[in-house]
Amino acid sequence: MSRHPNRRDRKDPLIKYLTWANAAAAIGLFAALCIAALAKPEIPTFFDRFYQVNVYRRPHWDMALLDYIAILLALSGLTSIFGLFINSRRLKRKGDHIRATLVICLVLSIVGLGLYFGYT
Repeated sequence: MSRHPNRRDRKDPLIKYLTWANAAAAIGLFAALCIAALAKPEIPTFFDRFYQVNVYRRPHWDMALLDYIAILLALSGLTSIFGLFINSRRLKRKGDHIRATLVICLVLSIVGLGLYFGYT
């Protein structure tokens, strides 16, 4: 038996980081979407009009929640950029690939931040 352990038996720390970066970017994006559902303007529904129910509806976006959305989108985008940078340094073997989730999270974060800065 060899004194030196086989390095292939343990996971590369970069792969572990990529997995965590992938999860963090996706969770940040999902949290931003959930907060966006709370912050969007409320419009009368079909049943409100049908039964002529007069319920107060907020006709505009909640600006305080929009700031939280922008922070989450920026963190998700930065995590995606850093993860893609680490991933580009890791593309040496035949089985290595670019993480599509990081690319999708980056594109959606940029689009969301563009909408945020266009609205404010």
